Amino acid sequence: MQRWKLYFGVVLGMLVLAACTMPAPAPTPLPTYAPPTLAASPTALIAPSPTSVALPTPTATAVPEATATEAPTPTLAPTATATQAVGEIVGTAWQDVCTPPIAEEGEPTPTPSPNCKNYPGFGYAGNGVRDVSEAGLAGVKVVLAKGACPGEPYLVTNTDTQGAYRFPDLPAGTYCVRIDPHEEANALRLTAGTWTYPALEKGEQEVTLKAGETAEANFGWWPETQGACENKAKFVSETIPDGTEIQPGAQFTKVWTLQNTGTCTWTTNYAAVHVGGDLMGADAKIYLPKRVPPGDEVSLKVVFKAPEAPGTYRSEWRLETPDGKQFGPGGEDGKFWVEIKVPEAAASLNLGDPTVSDPMDSAARWYLLNTDDARFEVQNGRLVMHGLTPGMTDSWGLSSYPPVGDGFLEATFITGDTCSDLDRYGLIVRAPDPSQGVVVEFSCDGRYRVYQWDGEHYTALHYWARGNAILSGPNQTNRMGVWMEGDTLKIYANRILLAEVKDADYLQGYFGLVIASEKTPDFTVAVDEVNYWTLP
Repeated sequence: MQRWKLYFGVVLGMLVLAACTMPAPAPTPLPTYAPPTLAASPTALIAPSPTSVALPTPTATAVPEATATEAPTPTLAPTATATQAVGEIVGTAWQDVCTPPIAEEGEPTPTPSPNCKNYPGFGYAGNGVRDVSEAGLAGVKVVLAKGACPGEPYLVTNTDTQGAYRFPDLPAGTYCVRIDPHEEANALRLTAGTWTYPALEKGEQEVTLKAGETAEANFGWWPETQGACENKAKFVSETIPDGTEIQPGAQFTKVWTLQNTGTCTWTTNYAAVHVGGDLMGADAKIYLPKRVPPGDEVSLKVVFKAPEAPGTYRSEWRLETPDGKQFGPGGEDGKFWVEIKVPEAAASLNLGDPTVSDPMDSAARWYLLNTDDARFEVQNGRLVMHGLTPGMTDSWGLSSYPPVGDGFLEATFITGDTCSDLDRYGLIVRAPDPSQGVVVEFSCDGRYRVYQWDGEHYTALHYWARGNAILSGPNQTNRMGVWMEGDTLKIYANRILLAEVKDADYLQGYFGLVIASEKTPDFTVAVDEVNYWTLP
């Protein structure tokens, strides 16, 4: 294993104490450590079976719609005055029948059924023309909106037993007529399939109505015949890994990518549905954004909002067919999920005035490193740390303040013009001498870690992990806080809790400042203020 090196200089004369002095041992080499990369994988869990739903009885009466939901009590459409010229919009929704050619293994591809059309990039579906033998769709909800599509909802009605609908007594103007297959009433009638008229996968039409005119807006729906196919899914990838820290009340978007490994084609009437855990402000059902044939992949995006209270939150999801049957990755009962951690804010610590407050405009209480790899200096009212050599190991210098046992230590760090990757800075706490202690570091790419160094051995207390409260990159100001109580240490970034670790080996000691460059020559970080509070 490659060896680390630490440069401490001579600290005996610098640690001026009332009743004791500190030894300054010779520099001690440190081992390097490369933490493993961990990846979370979804596992199969069990969800309850869906229940059947009875179909509602369709109506054919137009009703006002003020908020895009069907009014509970039907009323008549607006009545025209004697001087108002009116028109009407009528139409039909029908089944655009087509049986695509599906070849059995080892057999030639059969001829498609009549009325089929091969759409580029989609495949076979209904031809978009209503034939004599094609039946109307009864009980389908039709929405009329004012203005260009999508417009403002104005009236709704249902198709009759022949699939016909009518919006009478309409003033001249522009309207949008649409049938949403995801509407609760429509989803029970418009099962797996897609629109073929007025265009492929388009279920709305814009109509400009003239006075006294009867305008027509028809809709053709191809009910995809899937036969005895199988719904299966495979997890491919995700964003927002498990355990990611999200600030209280923050909105975030989770994206799962799934592959269709079954024999059924997933249509836009398939959906991701919430089945367990915390919903976290998301919609409980998210329809697929596109048609997904066997072998293809789809990315499902769900917008969540983190709770205000600190804690770990998990939201579990499955896929659902248009008729309510659920399935998921990892097996028939598989799920996919998002799991986040909402950190605790330090505002509730009630710290009061600090025991010691150092504005860092003097080096009177600090050892200024000056080695081949690191140099500390006081400049413009701040203590400035330089990590001189890319690839150097952690270097630190202690203060001459009295040892701290139980307390809260906080330092304000300001990164320089160049700050990237694992260029890092931080604090060493509970150090009995310059060769031992617990090191807490922030990196320029927004990560943090905690480790113990006993003079010879490195012990990880918390591997490098992403801390969303850490401001990454150059010219950023971060406050690092370390709460020390017994064997418990809590790590804060900008008064937001990042992690809690245990260390019973070092319960009291000096504190100091840490610097290391990973890639940046003369990596520079200024320390503007250091405060600590002793606990009773």
